Amino acid sequence: MQLRIISLEVLSPELLHKTYVGLAEAQSDSDLPILLLVQSAAHLSLGAAQSAGAELDLPACKKLGVPVLQRSLGGGLVWVDGGQLNYFFIFPTAWGARRAPELFDYIAPWMVALYAHFGVLVEARDGHDFWCAGRKISGTGAASIGRSLVLGGSVMLHVDWQSFVGCVAAPSEEFRAWLAEALEDSVWSWSQLSSSPPTPEALRAAFPLVLEKLGVQVVIETVLSRDEQRAVAEAEREEPEWEDRRSRRVSAGIKIKAGAFLTERHWPERQYLRVWTENGCFRMVKASLWAESETQMFSGLQMGSRAFNTALQQLTGDEYDLWAARFAETAVWKD
Repeated sequence: MQLRIISLEVLSPELLHKTYVGLAEAQSDSDLPILLLVQSAAHLSLGAAQSAGAELDLPACKKLGVPVLQRSLGGGLVWVDGGQLNYFFIFPTAWGARRAPELFDYIAPWMVALYAHFGVLVEARDGHDFWCAGRKISGTGAASIGRSLVLGGSVMLHVDWQSFVGCVAAPSEEFRAWLAEALEDSVWSWSQLSSSPPTPEALRAAFPLVLEKLGVQVVIETVLSRDEQRAVAEAEREEPEWEDRRSRRVSAGIKIKAGAFLTERHWPERQYLRVWTENGCFRMVKASLWAESETQMFSGLQMGSRAFNTALQQLTGDEYDLWAARFAETAVWKD
């Protein structure tokens, strides 16, 4: 097949999102698929169906000076900064892929080969993510725009999660501390794999080499056509909804990666429960009633298992039913 690679420089957050939307809206059924490569200044990107008012701490975003944009692609809250190379595959639906998992399955070998080109072994998982050594290293989101299907993600070279953690709506500061720990543990950037990760320029140069080895004929461009420039300029972007308090994508918390969630709930008399779930088990638990040594009993246990029920009965006694219900209300196991 043939593919246009459009490699642009660093764009503002707004122009980044207008660019892939404009390219998709300008694309016709007979046009070549596109791979857009671009970097952007730091910002938070909300998934198409997310509410800023539910997911983020507005005063914190303002204090930290972090722009917040609503993207057209699906998925959850994403941190974008200069330490990432963003990629967007823009395929006419007439080409054959009409659903995001179909396009992901098609381009996944390309991304796996790109990492392998630099000696990093990754695998595609769950129809939307790439993992390395048991940790997520890249995620994707997708949407149908115009007559095209767009799938976007980023190669994370260096990522500083501090601003992201500071902007997420959090019921407590300890929740933020756990979130920082969970991200560092669960979502890897290339700098955690190597003391000398490739530069964005090296990645841009490697993409056509890798694709051509896989039989893809590449046309490299660094500017948009006049029609594409016009479409980008006219692309509409939805403003984040700060007043809309619809429920969060993950009730009472946030998704860390596929199968891993951090949640926290509070009740009267300063009672609370915080849980980090991963792969069907409790990773960490903290509750207002128990010492840390007691909550460690839940680590590695499955909800509702005999060991879990025994530990909960031992800690709660007559209040077993109350806290069993609170665990069921708080813990999240799948998206």
